Amino acid sequence: MLLRVSALSLVLFVTTCAHAPVVRPVLDRDRYPADCDDSNPLTPDDTLIEGICVGLVDPDQDGAPNRGSGPFCTGADKPEGCIDNCRFVANADQLDSDGDGIGDACTTVMEWDHVDTEAKVVALTFDDGYNDYALNEILDALDAYNARATFFLNGLYVEDGLLKPETLKRLKEAGHLTGNHTYHHVLGEDATETKKELRDCENVFEETAGHYLKPLFRSPAYAKRPWLNKVLIAEGYTVNLFASLDVQDWTNPPPPIDGMVECVAKEVEPGDIILFHVGPRHTAPALPSILQALAEQGYHFVTAEELLYYGEPKRDPRGSSRMCKSYYR
Repeated sequence: MLLRVSALSLVLFVTTCAHAPVVRPVLDRDRYPADCDDSNPLTPDDTLIEGICVGLVDPDQDGAPNRGSGPFCTGADKPEGCIDNCRFVANADQLDSDGDGIGDACTTVMEWDHVDTEAKVVALTFDDGYNDYALNEILDALDAYNARATFFLNGLYVEDGLLKPETLKRLKEAGHLTGNHTYHHVLGEDATETKKELRDCENVFEETAGHYLKPLFRSPAYAKRPWLNKVLIAEGYTVNLFASLDVQDWTNPPPPIDGMVECVAKEVEPGDIILFHVGPRHTAPALPSILQALAEQGYHFVTAEELLYYGEPKRDPRGSSRMCKSYYR
């Protein structure tokens, strides 16, 4: 029998494999019934939305689910079923007083690279995406471990056909999260060029794959510009996501698979955001062994958004990721 509760009236405590207590808000199941299960052990009570079984989370506990990529809110519950466009901020509602399409709480860009938690959860992230075959291999590996991941793919590869529409559809239907990584993998030389990069990437994903990328962004090569945050806010992007563990799979010569597996297995910490790329020769072949090594340590694999179930988002004060390159000698 389905238990129906208010999102604000009950907090459910669960225990991970590491036996660490985790606070998990409960969604309003009258509006979002638990009517399917995609087999991800971290989101067992999923909701069928537009024919897709999706795991829902509600970090700000406002009763509206935050999930994957989809239409962002422009006001209180408008459009119906929209995704909290301030979903990485603990805002109380979705009011948009000035009608600019950005929730009132979204006044700054959040930059974070991990969450502070003892729970054995990590967010796997994948950038760029110039190899459709490799992306399918990555999706195969993630499927085998009931894992969700976060993808920052460049619009150019979609429009040029290097990434196939059917692959992007598969990515979406599996419940993976997507973010904007610019169209050409550059920020440009001024604010106008940065805005164009963001809009061109967003448009091609919406037109080709039905993916909404807002409000999640990752800057190509972590590049910064004096105008970047102002442009991001104006365009509806409230998060610039970094990583705490960089696999450095792009090196030349390609890193050895055993070195990649050893690095991630030894360096991983609870709450990590781990950075891979779609396309380098050994990334997809190494991923099954990496997933197996982490699973044997008791880790689960969630999107960057689902990671917020387990702790507060933080940025390493040193501003740099732990690197794997020392394992590749």
